[in-house]
Amino acid sequence: MRSTHMKGKDFDFLITPGDIEIKPEDFDKLMTPDSLPWAKVSKNDATAYTVGKDEFSYSRETTGIKMTFNAEITFEKARTIVEEVADKLIKYTGQEVEVIFVPTDVD
Repeated sequence: MRSTHMKGKDFDFLITPGDIEIKPEDFDKLMTPDSLPWAKVSKNDATAYTVGKDEFSYSRETTGIKMTFNAEITFEKARTIVEEVADKLIKYTGQEVEVIFVPTDVD
């Protein structure tokens, strides 16, 4: 499947390394895009972020921070968001940050 046809149901991203330290008061500012308007929402005791009609959320994994998107977001929009977040994390932490594409193999 070519990335131009992929939707959020087809992938997640993993932001590494696993030891990225983010102060709670800095999380929203760092983990959201600057180029797109976003809003923070709470659903089922979990926090998510909306960008237009699309949504993304985070979970901590031992290997990094997993970023999950709604099923219909385009790959290009998701990639823009995660790349902006990674750039901000590099500046914030001074660490090398890598974004790993993780296919979800869902048909």
